[in-house]
Amino acid sequence: MERTTMRVRKNVNNISDGTLLWYSRAVEAMKQKDIKDPTSWWYQGAVHGFGLDNSPNLAPGKTWSELSVWQQATDFPPPEDLVDSIYWQQCQHGTWYFLPWHRMYLQFFEQIVAKTVVELGGPEDWTLPYWNYCDANNPALNENEQLQALKLPAEFGAEQPNSDFPGLWMMERAHYKVSSKADASCEAAMQLKNFTTPIPSQSFGGVRTGFSHDSGTFGKLENNPHNLIHVDIGGAMGDPNTAALDPIFWLHHANIDRLWQSWIDQGRENTSDPSWLNQAFEFHDANGKPVTVQVKQVLSTEALGYTYSENYPDVKARQEKDSKLFAMTPLAGNEMFDTIAATTKSFSLGSQATPAQLEFLPEKQQVAKVSALAKSSSQRPNQVIIALDNVTGSGVVAPLSIFVKTSAAPERVLVGKVGLFGLTQASTPSVRHAGTGINVELDATEAFNQLRSQPDWSFEKVEIEIEPNRELGEARVTVGRVSVKAEVV
Repeated sequence: MERTTMRVRKNVNNISDGTLLWYSRAVEAMKQKDIKDPTSWWYQGAVHGFGLDNSPNLAPGKTWSELSVWQQATDFPPPEDLVDSIYWQQCQHGTWYFLPWHRMYLQFFEQIVAKTVVELGGPEDWTLPYWNYCDANNPALNENEQLQALKLPAEFGAEQPNSDFPGLWMMERAHYKVSSKADASCEAAMQLKNFTTPIPSQSFGGVRTGFSHDSGTFGKLENNPHNLIHVDIGGAMGDPNTAALDPIFWLHHANIDRLWQSWIDQGRENTSDPSWLNQAFEFHDANGKPVTVQVKQVLSTEALGYTYSENYPDVKARQEKDSKLFAMTPLAGNEMFDTIAATTKSFSLGSQATPAQLEFLPEKQQVAKVSALAKSSSQRPNQVIIALDNVTGSGVVAPLSIFVKTSAAPERVLVGKVGLFGLTQASTPSVRHAGTGINVELDATEAFNQLRSQPDWSFEKVEIEIEPNRELGEARVTVGRVSVKAEVV
C-alpha cells in the first residue's frame, strides 16, 4: 500500500485545480466497467454494502428511477457467489474497526481513481480531497464561511447536476447540505482521551467487537459527525448498502480519516490490543489484484504515502479559547455507572418531539452518589449518560435531537444528536446478528449541569424528548429503551 511520493489530501473548498474535474471523469469511466471488475465504480461501492431496497427518504417531489440505483450498474445483476464473497458487504460499523477499515477502503479506492485519471490523460498525482464540514463550527471563520462548510461543494450539483461535473451528481440524493452546525460538530469526539473503552460515549474509535458489518454500538466519532452527515444528505448516502455509490461519500470519509490522524497527532494513542492490531481485511488494489491488510499496517497516513493539508485544530488550543465548551473533563475509561432512571416499554417516534416516559429508581436503591443531580450547583458534577438501546426501524431517518428538561421549567436543553445510519440493516435479523437494532450513548453531564441550576430543580422532574430534524416520511423508528446512568463515585 506504500507510495513512492507523498500525496496531500486537500480541503475541497480550498482547491482550484482540476481535482474534481478529473474525479468526475474517472467516476464516469469507472461506471462503464463491469460490476464484476474490482476497479469498477459498482464493485467498489459494493465493498461497503450491497442491496436492492429503495430509500423512502427522498426530497419532496423526487422519485427514484424505475429501477434501484444498483440496477443501473453495468452487467447487472452480479453473480451470487460475488455477492456472498469476502470482498462485498464488508464495511465495519458499530465497532473499533470502523476507522482502520475505512482507511484501507479509501486508500485502495484512491489508487484506483488515480490510475483511472492517468489512463484518461490526467495528472499522475491525483489525490482524493476531503469535505471539511467541521469548519461550520470553526470560530476562526465568519458566519457565511461556516454556513458554506455545511453545503455540498457546488461541483456536486443540487436539484440539477453541474454540467461541468456530471459524474459527481446523483439523483438519489435527498439533501444538499448538512441541516445544522450541531450535526457537523467534531469537537466532542476530538477531546476524548481513549480510542476504546467499554463506555461508547467515551470511545473515540468505538467499542471492542469482532467483525461488525451492520449492527453494534456507535463510538463517539462514528455517531457524530459520521452518522449524522450520512443521514443528513440522505438518499443513497443514508443507507450503507448504497452510500459508497455517491461520490461525496469518499470526501466525507476522507475527513473522518483526517480527524483520526489529527487525534493521534494531538498526542492520543490507538489501542495496543493485539486482537485489534492483527485483524485483517480483504480488498483489491488498483490493478484489481486481491490484497490482505492488517490494522497495524494502517496506523499512520504518512506510512501509507499521504498527508492532509491541515489537521483539525488542536483541542488544547481550542479549549483555551472557549473554556465553557470544555468544562467537562473526559473520562479515563474505567468508570462505573449506575442506571437511575429508564423507560420500561418500547415506543415509536413521530415527526414531532416524542417524550420518553421515565421511571425512577428509588434513591435508596441507587448505587451512584449522583452529585450531578444534586440540588446545589456548586458541587462538582460527575458524569451522566443517556443511552438509547435497541433502536429499530426502517428507512433513512433524519438526525435525532435528544433534549432534557424539567416539568418545572419549559426550556429544553440539547444533550446531543443521534444518527441512525444503517437502521434497516441493524433491525433485520441475519446470520451475523439478531436484528436488535442500534445502540448509542450521549454524554449528558453538561445538560444536567444546566438543569440543576434552574429554580425548583429535582431529578424526579426530569423529562427526555426525542425529536427528528425533519419529517420522518415513510421511515419508521421504535426505541426499545432509554436510560439515564450516573457515574458511581
